[in-house]
Amino acid sequence: MSQGANVRSVDAIKGFKVSLINFAEEARNALSSTEMEIRQIRNWLQRDQLSYWQSQVKRGQERLAMARTELNRRRLSQSNSDAVSDTEQKEAVRESQRRLQHAEDMVGRIKRWIPVLEHAISEYHSQSQPLGDRLSGSFMQTVNVLDRMIDALDAYLTMAPPTTPAPAMPRPSTADSASEARSTAASAAMPVEEKASAPPTEPATIEADGDGPREAQVGSESATGA
Repeated sequence: MSQGANVRSVDAIKGFKVSLINFAEEARNALSSTEMEIRQIRNWLQRDQLSYWQSQVKRGQERLAMARTELNRRRLSQSNSDAVSDTEQKEAVRESQRRLQHAEDMVGRIKRWIPVLEHAISEYHSQSQPLGDRLSGSFMQTVNVLDRMIDALDAYLTMAPPTTPAPAMPRPSTADSASEARSTAASAAMPVEEKASAPPTEPATIEADGDGPREAQVGSESATGA
């Protein structure tokens, strides 16, 4: 059995549609901004930082080799004279070793951070992908469903309300109909002259005199005179 539509507020559905469209736009912008930041961080870590520190390792190795060569040359020249000192060359070797170690440590850290970053990105995509698919795929279908719902409700509300039928008059009973028919027939059968000459009847009255009660004559004054 069909039931009537329980229409309460079409404006509420229209407001929900507007809010849904605004939310979808903001969600798309947020997803796009996050994807851009992910690409920037990935490029910064894998391309900029890793490439930079790998180049620093190479430069550190070159500086260390040069510092060691200079120290060996200084030691060779010192063998002929005790007055020549190699303290500066030794300090240069230690500084080159320290810088090289730092660059190698940074390369190791970046290589450990890359899998961690990729795992975090994968978890984020697993959570955000359904929302992105919903916004890009079936979102317009949802909006179309709301549009059809609003149009149907507007059409329903513009329909004229049903008119209330007039109450039926009670039908007379069979006995009343028969009595009215007999009265009509008797009136029609009476002659016209008899109807005109028949005196109007008056109710009988009782008058009292000295000898006792006496019945009054019934009829008009002309009948009494006769």
